[in-house]
Amino acid sequence: MTEENRLPSLGTLLPALRRRGFEVTVVAADDEAVPMPRPDDYQVLVVMGSHDSVYDDHLVWIARERDYLLGAVDAGIPVFGVCFGAQMLAHLFGGTVQRGELSEHGLTVIDTRDPDLVGAGPWLEFHHDAITAPASADVVATTAAGVQAFTVGPHMGVQFHPEASPAWLRAWSSSIPDMESYLASHGLDLASFTESVGGDTDISAAVECDVLFGRFLERAGIARPSRPMPGSAD
Repeated sequence: MTEENRLPSLGTLLPALRRRGFEVTVVAADDEAVPMPRPDDYQVLVVMGSHDSVYDDHLVWIARERDYLLGAVDAGIPVFGVCFGAQMLAHLFGGTVQRGELSEHGLTVIDTRDPDLVGAGPWLEFHHDAITAPASADVVATTAAGVQAFTVGPHMGVQFHPEASPAWLRAWSSSIPDMESYLASHGLDLASFTESVGGDTDISAAVECDVLFGRFLERAGIARPSRPMPGSAD
């Protein structure tokens, strides 16, 4: 599992993985001092969000993660991409990512073409970039801002944050020094933003995430771990 070093929590994805017997390795992809493990040592990779954008070519770690994921895809390891992770997945298969005409922040109901795979939500959105899906992708869900979920082979990308819950949002928001100024640049304030998302409960958020991730695993042909995976995360 890869995540940007500044994002502290895997939220409800962590119990979704552990409930199914997976051992979880968390890799800070933007920490160049930490070597990336062999992707074929793992049964599935989950790629989380980032403050940065896929098109930030001046950042060495983005190229590092891209090359790593190419190796995983070539090895046939299913990838589940969240927000930045979905954008990276689209980029790997020939799609594009650019600054979107619309940004999305807050709980959003999505237009899903396959509710048995990706439910309508509402899901937490927090992004200003937009995905143009690869030609080989099946676009599963959209909003006015663009692609929200897609699949390519066994891989799935979701623009929203299924790992989010009220508790996750509180921890995540407090860990980002420039959160208030970022929200202000989009006409929002931190207090009203967190309050608007706090109507959902931690339990229901965990259930929705668990269902979505379970459907991804089922579609990818992964019912349970076939071999132990090294490492753990708390």
